[in-house]
Amino acid sequence: MLLTIQQDIPESKSKDIILSFAKYFVDADFTRLHDILSEDVYIVIFNRERKEGIETVLEYFKNWQIRARDAFECEVRWSAQFSQPELYFTSEKFKQAYIFGIENSKIVRILLTPRSFSAVGFSIDETPYNVGFIKANTLSETEPLPNHNFCPVCGKDSERLNWHKGVIFKNVPDSGKKIGVMVNTSICPDCSIVCEVCPDRTEKFCLTMTLEQQEKANARMTEEQRAEYVDYSMGNKRSLFNSLLTTKTNELSIFGQKFHTLLNQIITDNTPELVFSMLDKLSLTRGNLKLYVASIEAHDIGDESFFYIGDDENPDYKIYKHLKAKPSIEAAWQIYLLSYASTVMPVFWHGGYIVRNYVFDEASLNDYVPLECYDMSGLSRGNLLLPEVNLSPDGRIADVYCTYWNDWKGLIRDHLQITFRRNGKVKLTKIEPLCLFEYECDICF
Repeated sequence: MLLTIQQDIPESKSKDIILSFAKYFVDADFTRLHDILSEDVYIVIFNRERKEGIETVLEYFKNWQIRARDAFECEVRWSAQFSQPELYFTSEKFKQAYIFGIENSKIVRILLTPRSFSAVGFSIDETPYNVGFIKANTLSETEPLPNHNFCPVCGKDSERLNWHKGVIFKNVPDSGKKIGVMVNTSICPDCSIVCEVCPDRTEKFCLTMTLEQQEKANARMTEEQRAEYVDYSMGNKRSLFNSLLTTKTNELSIFGQKFHTLLNQIITDNTPELVFSMLDKLSLTRGNLKLYVASIEAHDIGDESFFYIGDDENPDYKIYKHLKAKPSIEAAWQIYLLSYASTVMPVFWHGGYIVRNYVFDEASLNDYVPLECYDMSGLSRGNLLLPEVNLSPDGRIADVYCTYWNDWKGLIRDHLQITFRRNGKVKLTKIEPLCLFEYECDICF
């Protein structure tokens, strides 16, 4: 079997263990596989059966290897549903994944599950719904379903979760319609998170409604009627976002907020020299920093603002090539802020595609309408929302991570690698970012 690894999987306690599992599994190295499994490990084959004990689980893996041979390709990918890396399997007929539960550096539970349950979604690559949305749309209590998803936080088995059923509307790709799907849902009573949403195959219930029909239905309500409808109806999602993120910042995000505030003053007063009054770990090897502000009079389909050095006829936008800095976490973060300053400065028309809203306070995500029915708490637990800088042991390489929202990309975890050279100069390498929540606003300039 071929094994690939998604680039830039976030660092976590579980990452190394899951990567080791994937390598040992693909190599059929059951001796090493044994070493990372708990003695009482169990595997759940989704909606079928459960096998318990390390020897039983290893025997299952051996038989699976014999049956599958080279029919599957394997990939370690980051799962939005579980906010951690998982092992994906792909063949001509099947798309499955192993979901892992890890405690004390040992794998204690495994779920073999389909990667997607419907043509319109319900995939392990989708961000989980929040509890408020699920409770409002799935009102009917139902018996627990055995051999389904365990709680990704505490590991509680599906039989001990709270189960409901109801209807959730999903967008039908490229159709302008929504489809209502009867679903079974589970919520952990202790962790208050949604553990699973999957179509109810026993029900043949489907509702479709065009976007135009929805707009007309909403338009016939007064504001008072809509407010009352929000309070009492399960059809409107906007009031259901009750799994709000609380205010959470760190030193890097607070510094970033202050720098962006300073940028507003710099643009208003045209005082680019103030940049280095705050970015005090950086200096220029030559010239002075200058500022260009986007204009509606630009002879193009759009315009962006930027800093540059040199004269107006031959501006040099690559400021980083002329920076000097000593290796440090503070310097790396300041280089990142300067390098992407254009994304928070004035733009015109097509220039708007670059605009970013940086997550410098986790609670700021509560205001994003596209996220209103989803649960971002897993990203918070995984430390994937606030800025982070990791410096290599020799201090020469800094990995800068920063999350932002863009209306044409969604929620993105950016990654910039900075190499501090011995002569004081720096080298920047853009690493493939991680998409935490995919979104396209459908607006084209």
